[in-house]
Amino acid sequence: MIKAKERKILSKIGRNEPCPCGSGKKYKKCCIDRPHPVMRHWSYEEVDEMDTEDIIQMLESIGIPFDEDTFLEDVEKYDLAQDISEGWFDDFKVTAQGRDEDFPWFAAWVLWERMAPADNVSVEQMSNSIDEGEQYFLAGDRETGCDIWLEVWKAIKVKCQQQACSDLGLLDEQFRGAFFVSNFVQDLEMELRNAGVRNKSYFKKRLDYCREFLTVFPDADDLILANMRRSVAESYAYLGDYEQADLEFEGIVRERPHDPWGYIAWGDIYTSKWLGGELDYDKARDFYLKALAIADDRGDILAVQERLEGIENAILKVSLMDPAVKTQTEGD
Repeated sequence: MIKAKERKILSKIGRNEPCPCGSGKKYKKCCIDRPHPVMRHWSYEEVDEMDTEDIIQMLESIGIPFDEDTFLEDVEKYDLAQDISEGWFDDFKVTAQGRDEDFPWFAAWVLWERMAPADNVSVEQMSNSIDEGEQYFLAGDRETGCDIWLEVWKAIKVKCQQQACSDLGLLDEQFRGAFFVSNFVQDLEMELRNAGVRNKSYFKKRLDYCREFLTVFPDADDLILANMRRSVAESYAYLGDYEQADLEFEGIVRERPHDPWGYIAWGDIYTSKWLGGELDYDKARDFYLKALAIADDRGDILAVQERLEGIENAILKVSLMDPAVKTQTEGD
């Protein structure tokens, strides 16, 4: 029989956390489905195949008198279905043994999905959706993956509003064992950019997302906020609104005068030929030189120098194809 303490520890193992067997792999890539004397044998999929009435009957058969009104109150109170199931073990004389000891957790998870308001999503649901989105990314379907992750973002906003939190620390702590919100929000920004390369409508989604993030989490880590600000400015440029992009970058470098990445990102929007953007090597060179003037980190300095070299190489390549450009460059 699995002891209550062991059950709670094991059920808190996140799918993306290191597997407790010591293999070094993620739990979802290792022992999540392997029989083990202290591993759970019930699966979410198995419980999800059951009718709601059968799930409730099973709960009652192991000593959990299910009450829908009380359950709906619990889903407003907790973030994880696991916490509801732990409450059942504390409040009732649960007779489940062996394999069945994990049934209440999966039952709470499935019933949450079926009974709770649509905008109230459990952390377990969010984690599953993140994994589902990752599968689409791996398959090359970045648009569908982003759409799934944007639904997770909606759920995170609801949790944040309920708890009146303005930074990511509280949610990171509460969701620990499932996923880190601070990692997810940055990954979502990156994947929206990747999707935008193929489908520009996702730059609009990226713009809206980043602006929303800045409103919802104004007290997030400074580096995350800076990246989101730059992403807003970049998205305007990639959507063809260079005037607004310049205004955004002006605000960024004014507010962060010692951060070279404001100028670096500003220069980048004028060298992104692969996005069909507006090429202006003179503007880009000017911004890169301003970045170089304030950069004091070796990595930042190298990043600027590589970009400056890239400009010179691009100009040389063009001049070899068009003598008029070469003459103009030499005259300058």
